[in-house]
This record gives sequence, C-alpha cells and structure tokens, in this order.
Amino acid sequence: MIRNLTVGAKLTKINNSEENSVEDNLVLTDLTSAFQYYVQNSPRKLNNVAQQEIGRMVRWIGPDREIKTITPSEIGAYSDEFAKRTSTDTAPQKVAYIKKFLTFLKNNELSSGNLASHLRMKKSNVGKITKKLEATKGEEINLTEAGYKDYEKQLKDYKTEMPKLAEEVRKAAADGDIRENAPLDAAREKIEMVNSKIYEIEAILKVANIIDSSSQGDQIVIGSKVSVINHQSKNNHEYQLVEANEANPLVGKISSVSPVGAAILGRRLGDEVTVSTPAGEQVYTIDGIK
Repeated sequence: MIRNLTVGAKLTKINNSEENSVEDNLVLTDLTSAFQYYVQNSPRKLNNVAQQEIGRMVRWIGPDREIKTITPSEIGAYSDEFAKRTSTDTAPQKVAYIKKFLTFLKNNELSSGNLASHLRMKKSNVGKITKKLEATKGEEINLTEAGYKDYEKQLKDYKTEMPKLAEEVRKAAADGDIRENAPLDAAREKIEMVNSKIYEIEAILKVANIIDSSSQGDQIVIGSKVSVINHQSKNNHEYQLVEANEANPLVGKISSVSPVGAAILGRRLGDEVTVSTPAGEQVYTIDGIK
C-alpha cells in the first residue's frame, strides 16, 4: 500500500518480491509515472511486447492523465480499440499484460476501483477480414489505375479521420455509465468501421496489380471501357469492366462476373452478345472499345 507519499520522490528499485507493493514516500499520480515505476521495478523484467501493449494503453488514455480520474467506461472503450487492431491469436496474452498493470494500480490504491475487470476481450472485425483475405491468399487483385488511386485516397481519408474518432470515443466514455451511453456506442461503431476499412484497404493494396488495358488491342479485358448498343431498346450504354472489388454500377463500373460483364469479357469490336436478365434475354452489339 502507499503511505506518506511525498511529491517529487525519485523512482527507486524495490527490494521486494511482491510486485503489487509500492515504496513509501513515492508519488505516482499520473499514468506515465506509474507505468515507468511498474516497468523499472517489476520483479520479473517485462518483455518488449508487455511494455509496448501497456504503453499503447497509456498513450490512448493520456500519458499525463491523473490515474484517479480514469473511469471504467474508458477501459471498456479501450477494449474496443484493442480488439480492432489485435489478432485473436495474440490477444489473450496482451490482455493479460495490461490487466496485470491495472491490477497493480488497484492494489496500491492508485486507481478508483478495479479497472482490470472492465478490460475484456471482444471479437474483432480484423479476424473476419483476415479470413476473407486469406481465402485469396497469394492471388493478385487486379485494379485499374483509377481504382488503385481511389483506394489510396480512401485510405488517407480514413487515417485522417481516426484521431477525431478516437477523441469522440474518449469524450463519450467520460460522460457516464458504459452500459447507458448511446453516444459512446455510436462512436465505437464508427471507429470500428473505419478501422476495419483501413485494414481491408491496406491488405488489398499490398497485393494489387495495376492493369494496363491499352496493351490488349481491340479485345475486351479488365479495365477496358466499352460501348454497347441494346438491340431491343436501341439505347447506347458505356461501361468500364473491372474486378468485383472495384465495381460500382452507379458510375458505370461493372464487374467481370456480372451478367453483362461476363458476356463481353474477351469479346471484340462488332461482336454480338446475348445476356440473360430477369426481364428476358437482351442482345447487345459491341460498338466501341478503349
């Protein structure tokens, strides 16, 4: 237990086998001081992973934060943040490192209550996305140059948004009981979505292959911009053929596995194709490729 604390006392080594005991005449009011003391005086030297994980939590909550003001809601919010960036394989051990530090704070009456009990492992979207991407492991993802640049822009925008969202979570977490905090739930959902998108886009860009459709001459390939005429309606339609992950019919980008996309892939200028649709068969003539 802490007794007769003196402001500005120097951190010194504890000659004590009990990790939960803090030396007399020592002030540990902010997170950074407590973290430094914990690292320097732990009977068993903390490994790098333990120090990194505890350090991340300290930075997330605020290095200069007064320990007594940290709420259970904030620890619950950090559980969400932790789950988004940690794989299920390494999560249990990393959670244990952080809980041990939080228990140290409680046992020395530095914190208000048992914060460790509010740090829980949660299911991570990272795991779901990882499984999805592993299904195509080793395969390149073909993107047009414009599609690649669009992913880069999205990634930049999401990363720019993260500090603001993290601040929203902190503010919402400080407003009340985590179980009755609608703003906190909304902030968590948003930050989870953004984190998931960042992870997914980064994974896509790592295996992306920028395709050059101009080298294929008059044959329709992924990336080709195609003009077709519908025989029934006489209407002209313009599409760009792309992979499924880049498809966006609203801007004329159709997937190579869509009915029209699959029908025109590999075809040439002047070819007629028949497409099965819910309204019946539609016949198109390819009248432009670029």
